[in-house]
Amino acid sequence: MPPAENILEEKLEELERRFTDSAREIKELRKLLPKAAQREIAEIKDEWHGVHYKWWIYTLAGALFMFCLSYALYTKLGWVADQRALPIGNDWLLRRLPLVNTLPILSWGWFGLHFYAAGAAVAYHPRRIPFLIFLLTVYMVVRTAFVFLSPIGAPTGMVDMRLHDAIFSRILGTWTFMNEFVFSGHTAIPFLFFLFFKTPGLKRLMLAGSILMAVCVLLSRNHYTVDVLGAFFTSYSVYALSRAGYKSLLEPLFRTTSV
Repeated sequence: MPPAENILEEKLEELERRFTDSAREIKELRKLLPKAAQREIAEIKDEWHGVHYKWWIYTLAGALFMFCLSYALYTKLGWVADQRALPIGNDWLLRRLPLVNTLPILSWGWFGLHFYAAGAAVAYHPRRIPFLIFLLTVYMVVRTAFVFLSPIGAPTGMVDMRLHDAIFSRILGTWTFMNEFVFSGHTAIPFLFFLFFKTPGLKRLMLAGSILMAVCVLLSRNHYTVDVLGAFFTSYSVYALSRAGYKSLLEPLFRTTSV
């Protein structure tokens, strides 16, 4: 056989061996997938095993009731805050950043991140769901106060979600106001989930999401720099306050696990 044909034959054999190895690896991965899914299901079942459902319903109902009250307060005072004509702030960092339309991330990306976080909380931390609702309630009350007392208006060049994403704005229109800048909710809520979760993977995801949202609100001029920086400190304070309040207000009423 000529040398050229020998080389071609060797290359074909090598390629065949690679295909064989790849096929074998794919089969092994397919065997692992059901096992991984079974492990996840088993972990979820283990988390839900032994949950006192009467306690869970009562505490969740109480926490949801408080959340609804805080939401009503937020929408009312947010509307009042929007009636004021506020001055535009002079932000050193915003003047040096490019203006970028990041609204797809701030709308549907934000929604997807929190939908995943809520699902993970229900699946893996069922005993702590009442605390999570209580945590978000305290956050809502604190942010309502900040929004109502905010002395500053929209940054120059703000990419307005109501103009660029009418569908999302209509869905969550009562959550958004023109004068709700101090502090950044896009940054704060993922950071609260970061503090809430104990699983390293979920914590990393929520922290990365919080940082991503912080960058996006600055690039789109939807917040001032101080709003973003203040969100991290305020969120941590809200989490610490919520833990103390939950332990003193709800835990004495219903037996639960530590948060």
